[in-house]
Amino acid sequence: MSKKKRKQPNTFLQSKNKKNMGSSKTKEYSPIEFDCFGKVSRFVNRKGDVLPTDTEMFGCEIVKDLPNSLRDYLKLVDLDVVIKVPITNHEVLTGSGEKGDCHTNSSVLSLSVGGHRLYGFSLFQWGKSLSDDFKENITLVSHSVWITPEGKTRCVTDYELDYEKTEILFIPIGLNDFEPSFKVKNRSVDLCSSSKYIEFMDVDRNLEERVKIKDVLKYKKLKGSHNILFKDLVRTSTEPRLTLWKEDIENSYFSKVSSTTGRSWDYFKNKILNTYFPTSTNTETPKIVI
Repeated sequence: MSKKKRKQPNTFLQSKNKKNMGSSKTKEYSPIEFDCFGKVSRFVNRKGDVLPTDTEMFGCEIVKDLPNSLRDYLKLVDLDVVIKVPITNHEVLTGSGEKGDCHTNSSVLSLSVGGHRLYGFSLFQWGKSLSDDFKENITLVSHSVWITPEGKTRCVTDYELDYEKTEILFIPIGLNDFEPSFKVKNRSVDLCSSSKYIEFMDVDRNLEERVKIKDVLKYKKLKGSHNILFKDLVRTSTEPRLTLWKEDIENSYFSKVSSTTGRSWDYFKNKILNTYFPTSTNTETPKIVI
């Protein structure tokens, strides 16, 4: 008499993909990879990931009232929601990441303190008056924020704005070292409701492609939603990804000290370097409190 197989419990990651098991789209839409630091890289916020009753994602409020142009774009690229991400106080270490280095800032905090990097789009609104919740036009720019070990998401980069801003609008796309894991990078987009166009921009804000909103469905059929959202990431170096990260970690910078320990970023940076690039004379990883 054969013994019954004991049912194995689902892991967190298995349960996340349970609804896609057996589907031919599983590999395309919900693969799980591990980046060079051993952290999970995967898509998030895909269409259908969020229940209509959900009010939060990654510890942040989901924005329910979206302009039509943005709602249509999310449908076009099979994404689900926009969230409001609080900006960390720039007078503490975890809010003083170097301007222009949001991807590195979020990654190194996840490696030194814990948590994850969350990759996606930040939304900038322009046109009409500043009192409007949503302006006439919306720009989507590649951006990264930090998910803390407690599951709260925060923007940790200090952009030295000349006005008080306490939160950003953000579209989540992927976790951790997402781009090299899936060999993609975001396409920056301008949603121009007044001119009835969607404009795709390069990293220097030069126009690459302009599509009439009325032709968007035809454009999607031609390109596919994946190619509207992403460009292929072409690797230019033969060095291992972990080796390439070393220089970024060494050059990472937060201008303020920890509000609880008084330690500067050098202490936390060395913790990462000692963990992933140990030397024969210094292999002990310091215990940190932040």
